[in-house]
Amino acid sequence: MTEEATDRAAISADEVEAYLRKYPDFFLTRPQLLAELAIPHRAGAAVSLVEKQVKVLREQNEQARKRLHELIEIARSNEDLAHRMHHLVLTLIDAANPEEVFKTLYENLKHNFRADQVALRLFAQPANNSAPAPVEFVGKDAGEARLFEELLDKRLPTVGALALEQQAFLFGADGADITSVALVPLHSNDWRGVMAIGSRDPDRFQQDMGVELLGNLGEVLSFILKPWVA
Repeated sequence: MTEEATDRAAISADEVEAYLRKYPDFFLTRPQLLAELAIPHRAGAAVSLVEKQVKVLREQNEQARKRLHELIEIARSNEDLAHRMHHLVLTLIDAANPEEVFKTLYENLKHNFRADQVALRLFAQPANNSAPAPVEFVGKDAGEARLFEELLDKRLPTVGALALEQQAFLFGADGADITSVALVPLHSNDWRGVMAIGSRDPDRFQQDMGVELLGNLGEVLSFILKPWVA
């Protein structure tokens, strides 16, 4: 026997009617149920208003449900992002040298954060001048620092499209197809830098997205790099 057939055997329409007549305030204590019922009205203008009110209530209820689902998904996404960021930081802390920091950072951001390109440039010299400097060190007096002057002065991440000069400096020929970027400032007492996380998706990094976690990552990464910067 199907579930519908079982329900019919359990209670009849007459019994439902008798129950509602006995308890006429039943729907007053259950407005949620009333909003879900399809109740036709054909008794004139006064009842049409009731029908309109029920329709509005049902629409509001559906909007509330959708908004609740959206908030739940946002919360889940933020929690997942925080876990991935935490794992990245722990991995960076274990790095034995700046080259390992850069490699770990690039691989993790591409694999776990859906980045198509990642670039890091430090306007500083490496602490160990006897070894060849990684490409990430562009020198304290590099003129390209002017391209990021506002970002470095405010020390706040920004998102969106890059200027052509910025894009060419950070990504070179490999970044021609990058359409949206998150820029994260790096800094210490006497040096500054920038990390760029690029995507081919123009909607990946938008102006209205939160950048708090990116700011936190910039602070931690600056601290981790500090011993290897002159």
